[in-house]
This record gives sequence, structure tokens and C-alpha cells, in this order.
Amino acid sequence: MIFDGKSIQTVADETIYPFLNNLLLAEDETVVRETLNKIRTLANFGIERKNFLGLQKVLCHKDIDIARSSLDLLREMHPGIVKEVELRSDVLESMYPFFCDQVLSTPDIAIDSLKILDVLIDYGIVGDYKNLQKALLHKNDKVAYLVLDVLRKIKRLIGETKIERVNLVRTEISRESEEKVLEKRVQQIKEKSFEEPVQKEEEIQSRIIEVLKKNPKYVDGLKEIKSKYKR
Repeated sequence: MIFDGKSIQTVADETIYPFLNNLLLAEDETVVRETLNKIRTLANFGIERKNFLGLQKVLCHKDIDIARSSLDLLREMHPGIVKEVELRSDVLESMYPFFCDQVLSTPDIAIDSLKILDVLIDYGIVGDYKNLQKALLHKNDKVAYLVLDVLRKIKRLIGETKIERVNLVRTEISRESEEKVLEKRVQQIKEKSFEEPVQKEEEIQSRIIEVLKKNPKYVDGLKEIKSKYKR
């Protein structure tokens, strides 16, 4: 675990906030706009403006709408007079798709995104990863390999046998919920074990009937054996 023993807030301070500030300087205006939206989400939860000094640089952006959005955010965000608000896991869950989208970007941004995703997975914060699967074909080999590692890590975490779907996983799952999940899994295994022999037996019987239909002489032979040993 990269941040073993550290809080989610520490992860945000050391990894997530610097990453978002870096994205504010991206050449792609769409990325800058999406980043501003994510920072606005954090601002609504009371995150202080001191964490996003990159907003000041965006004031000089060539797109006037982006520059004004940055100014509005700076004016709206709390100056930091009160105690810093802890970043909650549910906020990161809502931002998870955004980090996945950035994996499809340039190598530097993709690698930083994957580092964040790796940390979130350690904390049990996982969501839909279709875009991660797309990034397996990233033109940069290092990115592609890291994506594969992250997907394999997700697979181990959620216990799925196919990388096709994912359920939201929280580290705050209660003991009662864990027991229910375990009980359900055990029941599924029992049912599967019971179904397989039945299906196999039905398949054998079906094949025998098919052979007998095509070879009437076998039927006569069976009748003869039956009458011979009949009590």
C-alpha cells in the first residue's frame, strides 16, 4: 500500500491536489474545464483555496470563459480561516471516473492518474473502469503496462472472474455486511457444485438416448440383457 497508515487527506495533499493543479495548465481546454468542475466540487465541500494555487495561473488563460471561471472559484472558495475540511471518501468516489478519463491523456498525465487510482484502490475506492480498459491500447508502453497492473489489482480487490463489471467497494463495510457477502459467496459455490454433477448426468443421459435412437440394435440388446437378469 503506497500510503500505508496515512489518511485520505494526506493522499489528497501529496498526490491529488498537485495533480489537479497540473491539469489546470493543460493545453486541452476541455481538460481544463473538467478540472475546474472537479475543483468546484471540492470547493462545495469546503476545501480551502490554498490547495489550488494553480487557479491563479488560469486567470491568464487565453479563453476568457475559463479565466472567469477560475476567478469565480477563487472568490467562492474558503480562504482558510476555519479548520481544514477533511476530504471524504465519497467525494473521491465521485471523482473516480475523472481520473480514469485522464488515463487516456498524455503519458505524464496518464501515469499520474494511475498513481492516484492505485492509491484509491488501496482504500477500497473503485468504480467503473471501461476507460481503463481502453487505455490498455495506449501508445505509451509504460502507461499500458501500468494500466494492466491497476486492472489486475481491481480484479483481486473485487473478486470478480471477468473484467467486465465492477461494484463500488468501500473500506467502511461493516462486519455484518462482510458476513452477508461471505455467506452469499459460499452459497453460490455450493449451488454451482450441486448444479455441475446434475448437468453432467443429464448430458450423459441425453447422449445415450441419442445413440440408442440411431442404433435400434442396441435397444434390442438392452432388452435382452434386462429380461435375462430380471428377477
